[in-house]
Amino acid sequence: MGGIFGRPKVYQPPQEVTEAQEKAEQRAEASEQRERRKSAARQQSRRTGGLRPLMSPERLEGPQTRTTLGPEK
Repeated sequence: MGGIFGRPKVYQPPQEVTEAQEKAEQRAEASEQRERRKSAARQQSRRTGGLRPLMSPERLEGPQTRTTLGPEK
């Protein structure tokens, strides 16, 4: 008859398990943030990259080589 009048006990996992879960969640969140940053950087490079480096004056005119270290005469 103890089940009728008594409360069932609430299961509480051991402290090590909860700490391990928290650490795993923190690692997963950090990993997701890194992936979001990578994705944002990739999108930014696509947006600003593209034709600009291909059409730069250095590429069109060829490499500028200097034979002296001082000012040109």
